[in-house]
Amino acid sequence: MTRTASGKAWLAVLALLALGIVAVAAASAQTARLTEAQFHALALSPKTADDHRNLAAFYRAHAAEHETDAKLHDQIYAAAKRTPDDDQAWEIGQAARHYAEHSREAVVPLRDLAAIHDGIAERFKK
Repeated sequence: MTRTASGKAWLAVLALLALGIVAVAAASAQTARLTEAQFHALALSPKTADDHRNLAAFYRAHAAEHETDAKLHDQIYAAAKRTPDDDQAWEIGQAARHYAEHSREAVVPLRDLAAIHDGIAERFKK
C-alpha cells in the first residue's frame, strides 16, 4: 500500500471511531445539560438548592465530555503510533496526545465545581 493510500485508510478509520464516540458522549451528556443561557444565568447568581444541583449536573456532564475526548484522542494517538513512517499521522498523533492530556486535566476542576455545588445544595436542607 502506498503512503498516501495508507494515510487515507488511517484517516477513514479515525473518522469512524470519532463519530461513534462523539455520538455516544453527546447522547449521554444531553440528559443533564443546561442551555448556555441557562448556565450563564445560574452560574452568575444561583439562589436555590435546585440551581446548585443543576450547576453540579452541568459540571459533571462537562467533565464526562472531557473524559470522552481524552479517550478518543488517546486512541487517535495509539493509531498514529502504528504508522510511524507517515508524517501526517505522527503530527496528528502528537496533537491528539496533547489534547488528551488537556482534557484529562480539565476533568479535575470540573468535578471539584460539581462537588462544591452539591455541597451548597445540601446546606439548603439544614
